[in-house]
Amino acid sequence: MEFDYSDHGFLFLLEIVAGAYTSGCGDPETVRQQILFGDTLQTSFISPSGRSRDSNIASRLGDSRAAYFGTSIGVETWTSLRFLVSLLPPPPTLVFWRTPPVGSYKINTDGCVKDGVASGGGIIRDSSGQCIRAFFSFYGDCTILEAELRAILDGIILAQRLGLSVLWVESDSTLAIHCITKGGGPWHIQATLRHIRHLLALDRDTITHIFREGNQVADLLASEGWDRRYYYEYSSQDLPR
Repeated sequence: MEFDYSDHGFLFLLEIVAGAYTSGCGDPETVRQQILFGDTLQTSFISPSGRSRDSNIASRLGDSRAAYFGTSIGVETWTSLRFLVSLLPPPPTLVFWRTPPVGSYKINTDGCVKDGVASGGGIIRDSSGQCIRAFFSFYGDCTILEAELRAILDGIILAQRLGLSVLWVESDSTLAIHCITKGGGPWHIQATLRHIRHLLALDRDTITHIFREGNQVADLLASEGWDRRYYYEYSSQDLPR
């Protein structure tokens, strides 16, 4: 496809997309999805040249022209931009760890399987982000799903032994979370699932997914469990930095 760079409408829309990707003033994924799958582009940020402010650009497929600030935006322009944007990768996702609400505690856990041998680990933090306790454990011969669930169970048991309630459990395993909250899964994990559900009050406690990049402490603890091959707990004072 050839692009008409003399088409001011095309250049104007392209400038808005570039602004979303580079200026941080807009949501680039929203802009990208609107162009790829919609027929209207709505923006609320300033493009690099400052030409667009709280704009609503209506260029609907099937309409012949749509005017914005004296710039004619035709169907061919929209089609060219859609093709160009389809070549762009999705913008990166910002991943970060969030503190739990005041009065609650967050448990981050992870499972690890290497060479058919499994381990797990986790860390409990308070609403200020301070470590309450951390652990790693060795599980031996089991699947990665079993390791993820056993790490979650170990974290909940540890928290309750410490007298902590109102828990927020985070894991980077979407499958483990689905099995806990929605049910299902192979027969050999059902006892662990029942134990987790018995200890968690899902009307009060929370269990959510976090990307692996935001779960690195639990990941390191799980790897340590694989290396050492026993159960161990760290207090807030002796947790390695």
